[in-house]
Amino acid sequence: MGNCVSRSKQPFPVFSSSSSAEKNMGNHISDGLPIAEPTTSFWTIPAAPISKPSSQKNLPSHADVVIIGSGISGASFARALLECGDCLHVVMLEAQDVCSGATGRNGGHIFPATYHDYEDLKTRVGEDMAKKMVRFRKAHLDEILAITAEESITEYTQCRAVEGVDVYFDKPTFKEAQRKLQVYQCDMGEYAGSYTCYEGLDAQERFHLSPLAVGCIATRAGAIHPYRFVTSILSRLLTDYPKEFEIHTHAPCTSIDEPTSSCPFYRLTTARGVITTPHVVHLTNAYAPALLPALKGVIRPIRETMTAQRPGRNLHASTLHGGRSFVFFDSPRKGFDYLTQLPEGEHELMFGAGFESRMDGGANAMYGVHSAAHVGGAMPIYFGAESWGAEALPTTPTDEEDVGVGLWAQGRVKAIWSGLLSESADGMPWVGNVPVNVAGRKAPPASSAPSALNASTRKLKSVLTAAPGEWIAAGYSGEGMVHAWLSSKAVALMLLGEDLTEVKTWLPELFSVTEDRVKMAKRTFKPDVVLSGKKRVFSP
Repeated sequence: MGNCVSRSKQPFPVFSSSSSAEKNMGNHISDGLPIAEPTTSFWTIPAAPISKPSSQKNLPSHADVVIIGSGISGASFARALLECGDCLHVVMLEAQDVCSGATGRNGGHIFPATYHDYEDLKTRVGEDMAKKMVRFRKAHLDEILAITAEESITEYTQCRAVEGVDVYFDKPTFKEAQRKLQVYQCDMGEYAGSYTCYEGLDAQERFHLSPLAVGCIATRAGAIHPYRFVTSILSRLLTDYPKEFEIHTHAPCTSIDEPTSSCPFYRLTTARGVITTPHVVHLTNAYAPALLPALKGVIRPIRETMTAQRPGRNLHASTLHGGRSFVFFDSPRKGFDYLTQLPEGEHELMFGAGFESRMDGGANAMYGVHSAAHVGGAMPIYFGAESWGAEALPTTPTDEEDVGVGLWAQGRVKAIWSGLLSESADGMPWVGNVPVNVAGRKAPPASSAPSALNASTRKLKSVLTAAPGEWIAAGYSGEGMVHAWLSSKAVALMLLGEDLTEVKTWLPELFSVTEDRVKMAKRTFKPDVVLSGKKRVFSP
């Protein structure tokens, strides 16, 4: 999903000792348990075989590691844990269907904010850390390209590098973007990557844009079918690790109880039973505060709108049939909209709204009328009537693969849906071990950590993980595709007790979860100040 530029003026709750899922409806968006979304994401049709298992196994009574969440964070974590770990029993809990949350409802957009907020990051965290944070974001495209190649799913997931184009419609905004780019390139040197600026008519003609466009900045970006990416990886893990890994859907975790003298493990209550474990991994992004109440007001939910639209008949010259992605900055104060295009089928345009969808999403999880109207009509304005051309007519399905027949609308907007993303109060993800003072409950004793036995002597051979506890990767502020994979991979290596020397070279230390950081984020958060991402370019 896209980022937003304004934040609701809601007071932050104080730390809570409650361990059960709660709801905060002050901003009309639930931060309780994941809900059954009332809108259908275009990505999820057809559904993956693992999405809704034909028969549900009983929930085991115990697991070495319990993962909560089955999106991109869950896939990354499970992959790293199972492939680097040693015979761990891992259970993944999903409240709804596999990959039914933000990952399966986003734009498939791998286009990191770089020059957009580098200067601000430099002011806030120092030059070295700002560079590290930008390099971390940029690393995700090549990482995901490599993963799809390793999994032999590149074509199936439509994973590809594209030309990423930031389009500006306001001259002062564009001039400021150029200035920020110069600062970024000067400091980053060879690590900045290649960027090209186009102005006025040159920009309009090269990218076949509206005469209203005043300039563009182009660089390398990426795009992917996020649902296929996640479900393919999870499916392969289930096949390769049939004894070690299992997924239980429609099993929302409603509470976590701390260990006791009679049960030296966390006790997780779900809709399908109780499971105990020494390790709980929170990979639910916007929903994390439901089970970690101290993070309420630190990780905040935001509902935004996505669409799949048929392209105008002339638009191929602009979008190159999926070879380009766009970000549209139409006003200094109104954030951005973003666009990718599918490289096959009807070449649907996956178009999402930034600012327009921030304030009118309701508690019923439907998209707002204002945001729907915005995304439904914006693209012919951005590209111009001539570049857009006549409206495309629906194509007639030629095979049985199009199971969406009868489901999608026949006009320009083929499908429209919304999804819940997260916003971090200090603009940075929250990654790593969750201290007990933040978790609000004791951790299991060290003796409860999973261990291996010597097959001949039956004596303890080695402990298989780090000390028991709770772990998290969340709070991506709408930039999950350039934060989630490596963040979650890092958490898996932390939980395994691996040597983190190499990880520390690329994972920003400021992403760590500490009690002081939680308190500072709540104390210094300013609702009207944007802290991160492309949304930051021109906020005052």
